[in-house]
Amino acid sequence: MTNENVTQVHHTSKDELIHNILQGVEKKLNEFEKNFQPKEPTQWLNKKEVASILSISTVTVDDWSRKFILNPYRIGNRIRFDRKQVEQSLTQINNEL
Repeated sequence: MTNENVTQVHHTSKDELIHNILQGVEKKLNEFEKNFQPKEPTQWLNKKEVASILSISTVTVDDWSRKFILNPYRIGNRIRFDRKQVEQSLTQINNEL
């Protein structure tokens, strides 16, 4: 006795079956491609870079950090800012005005 699995498809040729399967796979790949967003690495900025991007002084960067307008991170004895969060902070400020 053999353990072969047999699937029968009625009213469909071999070529039609292959075409339908490939069409379904292509549709799923296209949906995946539309929703796929590759993760970008975090870009860390120092205080001077943040000040330059926002056209403010480093004193203002310190002040905004204390007021939680900017979210600093400590790496060892260095302070860094996530570029995306800096840009989001600007957006939040503009939405409040």
